[in-house]
Amino acid sequence: MSIIPINERRSSSDFDPWSLDLWDPFLDFPLFPSSLSNVFHQLNPGFSAVNSRLDWSETRNAHVLKAALPAFANEDVLVELQEERVLQISTDSGGFMTKVKLPENAKTEELKAFMSNGVVTVTVPKVEARTPNVRAIEISGED
Repeated sequence: MSIIPINERRSSSDFDPWSLDLWDPFLDFPLFPSSLSNVFHQLNPGFSAVNSRLDWSETRNAHVLKAALPAFANEDVLVELQEERVLQISTDSGGFMTKVKLPENAKTEELKAFMSNGVVTVTVPKVEARTPNVRAIEISGED
């Protein structure tokens, strides 16, 4: 069995790979729809997933996380701090959910969230780095 039809012989100068009709073995089977998103929507009618990315940047004073959620209002977005410094950003409908473990230097008690134009921004201040207290010690002794 051949995926590419071999009964049509063409010269190499006439070959156009985009013109070939490829055989789809799952075309006639209803159990194998053409895309996985169709399967998901058949199993969960009325549910829509959001394809968004989470950007994490780090400044000298804070960790800044941004998620673009243009289809949601402020009251639809949930920002939660869970145990072990796990930050969860999700929507009421369940269409978007992501979890991030915050680093040790995050001041989780001062976490702030702000949403504008469909972008939720979470700012987590950092613990101030302690500069070591260094002092020179005079060495005494006999030479």
